Amino acid sequence: MFVNYDESILNYIASIREYYGLESSYAPKDDFSKYLNDIQPERIYLLLIDGMGSRLIQRKLKEDSFIRRHQIAETFTVFPPTTTAATTSILNGKAPNENAWIGWTQYVKEVDDIVVPFYGSSYYGDKKYGKEFFYNTIEVSDIMSELNAKGIKASEIYPAFRKNGAKDFEELMTKMVKATNESDDKFIYLYWDKYDSLMHDNGVTSSVSDDYLNHMNSLLEKSVKELKSNTLLIVVADHGQVDIEEEINIYDTNLSEYLIRPVTCEPRATVFYVKEEYKDIFAHEFKKQFSDDFILLSHEQVLDTHLFGDRENHPRFEEMIGDYIAIAKKHKHLVYQEKPKDKKFKGGHAGCHLDELMIPFIIYYQK
Repeated sequence: MFVNYDESILNYIASIREYYGLESSYAPKDDFSKYLNDIQPERIYLLLIDGMGSRLIQRKLKEDSFIRRHQIAETFTVFPPTTTAATTSILNGKAPNENAWIGWTQYVKEVDDIVVPFYGSSYYGDKKYGKEFFYNTIEVSDIMSELNAKGIKASEIYPAFRKNGAKDFEELMTKMVKATNESDDKFIYLYWDKYDSLMHDNGVTSSVSDDYLNHMNSLLEKSVKELKSNTLLIVVADHGQVDIEEEINIYDTNLSEYLIRPVTCEPRATVFYVKEEYKDIFAHEFKKQFSDDFILLSHEQVLDTHLFGDRENHPRFEEMIGDYIAIAKKHKHLVYQEKPKDKKFKGGHAGCHLDELMIPFIIYYQK
């Protein structure tokens, strides 16, 4: 299962952008655009809870919970369903192929290195290029900057890894409520990451992950009542997660000898750069060993299927997708480790399982 970009989060984001007079690559969602025009909210707050896929909340929250009561739709995220690609797309309304921000790690030819875009550091080595490195290498826009350029005040609220960020979800909610009373911002983007981290560390089905989801639900229900009138809160996710049953280390297989460099992108959407003389045998060997759990697409097939989006590709997009990409369809993922790490993810995302691809669209309007 791949993304239907005509029924995705990008359509809802297009409606928000249209409301503020901004252009979009994708068509607005007609019914949501009508809703926005009918209520004419003075301010819109967009809260993204990392990892909170719609299939998870259907199973883990009661039907009368705040989050489920206010979910108006289930929709596709983008591919791959992962934070680097999806949050970038949600913030500017463009699909990953338009942004060329596609995964946790990406190869950058200028430094001949595999870099973590959010950190600006080498993934397999210890080089640090600076936090702005990837942003300067492959520039991307965001709705806050676009709105401020139009004279519409907009801001963002992040966890404590950013300056003045929230140390916990309760503080994030406090900052959100405070903003309605003390700021003139017409749009605020709020991001929270702990639920995703808990599932990575403990698994999707763990009680600690479930308890935290219920904790966020309770705080949301309490906090929205304190929002200033004519405020629309939208809650979305970037992706869901699945439990990981097995980690496969490509370094320990015969496939590693066919590669130009270590793998990139994501453990469940894994990009391979293959030596020219081994491209055919690589595909044959990979499918022989892993076809039950992964879909292998060539560079050309990725382009033909419009996997990452069906608008015009970023000039550097094709560099980022390598020669092949392996997409997880079950509960395994791929790594490349010369020295296997003790810590292994118990939950993961970026594959083509519906638990990863489907996200909720939740609205609460304080009249």
